[in-house]
Amino acid sequence: MLKYWRKIIDTARFFHLGWLLLASFSVILFILGVWEILEQQIFQETLAASAVIGLAVRGFLVFGLLAGWTIWIVYHFRIQLTDQLSDTESRYRNIIENSADAILTIGPDNRIQSWNRGAERLFGWAANEAIGEPIGMMIPVKLLQSGELLCLAYGLTKANEVKNYQTERLDNRGRTIPVNLTETALLSNGKVLGRSQIIRDISELQTIEHQMRQSDRLATVGQLAAGVAHEIGNPLTSISSLVQLLERRMENPDHISKLARIRSNIERITKIVHELVDFTRPQATDVQSVQINDVVQNAVGLMSYDNRSQKIKINLNLSPSLPRIKASPDKLHQVIVNLLVNAFDAMKESGDKIMITTSANASTISIAVTDNGGGMKSEVMDKIFEPFFTTKDVGKGTGLGLSVSHGIINSMNGSLSVSSSPGDGATFLIEIPKES
Repeated sequence: MLKYWRKIIDTARFFHLGWLLLASFSVILFILGVWEILEQQIFQETLAASAVIGLAVRGFLVFGLLAGWTIWIVYHFRIQLTDQLSDTESRYRNIIENSADAILTIGPDNRIQSWNRGAERLFGWAANEAIGEPIGMMIPVKLLQSGELLCLAYGLTKANEVKNYQTERLDNRGRTIPVNLTETALLSNGKVLGRSQIIRDISELQTIEHQMRQSDRLATVGQLAAGVAHEIGNPLTSISSLVQLLERRMENPDHISKLARIRSNIERITKIVHELVDFTRPQATDVQSVQINDVVQNAVGLMSYDNRSQKIKINLNLSPSLPRIKASPDKLHQVIVNLLVNAFDAMKESGDKIMITTSANASTISIAVTDNGGGMKSEVMDKIFEPFFTTKDVGKGTGLGLSVSHGIINSMNGSLSVSSSPGDGATFLIEIPKES
């Protein structure tokens, strides 16, 4: 019954019945006014009782119309405001639920009270799994021990501050996620009922910032290396010429042996200078149509003659449908060889397998070189592409191989990155645009 009554009321609202009643009320008042004038002028001898009855009927009629119209207007605006409130609530609920950021509210007992879809995507817990749980389940132990939760709660409840800072949170698999967190107090009549949090994943942003810092460092070092290579190259040429001249004129075998050692060291320095030049001005010369799989197979074939490869198995997982790209095969060959040499050196103490995988997507071709060696710490990965940085023993490496490789891939508008953790080996990933 209530459903049909509401339908009737909505239909009346649609046809503006309230305003029709107001117009009717005005017309009736006008007619009654005219009636009173006629009564005063024409019906002077009307019985007093009839006049009283007429006035009473008129009064009740006017009162009823006025009361009905008033009730209608109140009801009309109440429904209108209710609908507006419902629309506003629905709009803000949709904004919160469909936000890319995680938005949640926390009660005074530090338990989660609301949990939007962004939080489900970021942390992996569904709303029915998270609501009612303590907020501490999302905070790493080291931050709980440092008192982050208590400090925030105090600042919000006592000083009513808005906190915006970078921190870490845990997902449902225990992974640590770097986030930017904005926390505010939820107030009602000056009383703190809890607090809200807006959490944004900044993993990708930190990766981009790290790459930009690394690029800036490489650019600065590259400018310095270019100057050093130029200043060293000319004197080395003169010294090498003099040593070769002395070797031809010297007759003492001991002196000849010492000069040979000097010449060997000069050649080593010259090689470093050439690598510095390659690092500072990597040029993808001899550009031609290249099949990546052929370059990989040639590099692996070359490295098979290295004594270290006898103890290490190189497995290939090459996509048969890779398109050809425009690039320098010699430069790509140099990069693959550098990565294999680096993997050989990383597996001296542990590891016996290297996997090279090629693949393609809509815009890039990828080459992944993965070893099962000892892996690297994060502080080593941060410097792995910097010139002269090496973890090898003194005299065993120049620290330029990966730097030169990084420069070569950058010259092709590609990227060279590394992922690793101690004990889990390392993966170097090359990504080259198909329109390189």
